Amino acid sequence: MTTDRAKIIECLKNADAFYLISHMQPDGDSIGSLLAMGEGLQNLGKDVSLFNPGNIPRKYNFLTGADRVHNEVLIRDPAVITIVLDCSDTERLGFFKEAVMQSNLIINIDHHVTNQWFGTLNLVDPAAAATGEIVYHILQDLQVPITESIAKSLYVAISTDTGSFKYDNTTPDTHRVVADLLEYGLCPGVISQKIFDERPLSFYMLLKEALSSLEMYANRQIAVMTLSRDIRERSGAKSDELEGIVNYTRNIEGVELGVLFYVENEQEVKVGFRSKSMDVSVLAGKLNGGGHPRAAGCRLYDKYAVVKEKVMSEAFSMLQELSA
Repeated sequence: MTTDRAKIIECLKNADAFYLISHMQPDGDSIGSLLAMGEGLQNLGKDVSLFNPGNIPRKYNFLTGADRVHNEVLIRDPAVITIVLDCSDTERLGFFKEAVMQSNLIINIDHHVTNQWFGTLNLVDPAAAATGEIVYHILQDLQVPITESIAKSLYVAISTDTGSFKYDNTTPDTHRVVADLLEYGLCPGVISQKIFDERPLSFYMLLKEALSSLEMYANRQIAVMTLSRDIRERSGAKSDELEGIVNYTRNIEGVELGVLFYVENEQEVKVGFRSKSMDVSVLAGKLNGGGHPRAAGCRLYDKYAVVKEKVMSEAFSMLQELSA
């Protein structure tokens, strides 16, 4: 597959109005890419509207423009070009999906290896550590001056999707991009404190519940935790506070695969995967999900016991293949 990079750059230069949208349950890359691209296009004199089918987690509210992101169905003009950022498939657009797919021209910008190339024009680069890394290069191609607020949004995008540069998706280009961003007066210690370390008490109450559910399988190579909406609400935690909890499974010594089951209701279960060497994007793909090689997920519609049996069966099979 080839990307439409040159056509996308020309389109961004020549068109006057854009809708920008990123995926549901937004993370740092989703939000940072959305805000940076939005500000960059605005600085070129474009008419830009920002959308996300969810609430921005409060830890990202310090980013410039976070309060301008609409989470209501406001997309009305199919003639306006729609840019979808950091979204592997149209299902992750949530209730914006129908309006997006009615657009006359969709630009799909992403780095997920499982991206379904749903755009009219596609720029999908799985070698990029984050969609924010791709957005940085696009803004360079457009000769958009980097402001402190754009740099901060891109830094958040890249640092979150690399786990503060710990994950093996971190490349030399990642560090070159971030080195340039740091030239714009950023304080990485302050930013990292906000997005990685500082959590409300409700998060730790939820984490306590998650850790109490810990189960070990396959000679302690698979660690599983289970939460439910009832438990989350009892902990006083918001849905965005689930972010990061699954990492505690993978971080156990000897564990290859970490799994978090989140029971939304009696017929819907969200599943998160983390690994040290297994390609969990393949595992998620077998379950109609997607993501990255070391971080992926899916959403299954059945009773928890049925979902767990199906997921664990696939996990055991993949683990055996890895050990073979």
